[in-house]
Amino acid sequence: MSSPSLLQVGLDLGTSEWVTVSPEMNRTFADVTLDPIEVEFDGRKYAHGALTTSLLPHLLANAMEVGPSNYVEEGYLLNYGFNKVRLIEMVPLGSRIRGHFRTSDVGPDDRGVIVVIPIDATIEIDGLDRPALAGQLVAAWQR
Repeated sequence: MSSPSLLQVGLDLGTSEWVTVSPEMNRTFADVTLDPIEVEFDGRKYAHGALTTSLLPHLLANAMEVGPSNYVEEGYLLNYGFNKVRLIEMVPLGSRIRGHFRTSDVGPDDRGVIVVIPIDATIEIDGLDRPALAGQLVAAWQR
């Protein structure tokens, strides 16, 4: 995907492939972030909410089919932050999640060397009605 595509307001950027949030992934995340408390309710274990949020850049790259073999020469996309992120439903360990992405109706903000691009994001949990996360990933297009 090229930078001009990302500058279109309301553009569907795609849906990622499913990712399984395994107990091992959650444990590794807990170890790295020094947060050893397990999230458990009614005998069921859940992923750390920050783990769900941290998967947004990966899910976006997957949805946009961006990787080492198809980079764009005129620039690159950087993670710039998040706006209005809400963790709506806890992700049960062993569940599959995927991300849905579109450029925001707010539109890009050209700041000279970079263009800040708000991207609306939703993380779906396979088999559940409510999403795990809804919010906005903010990317910066570096020229």
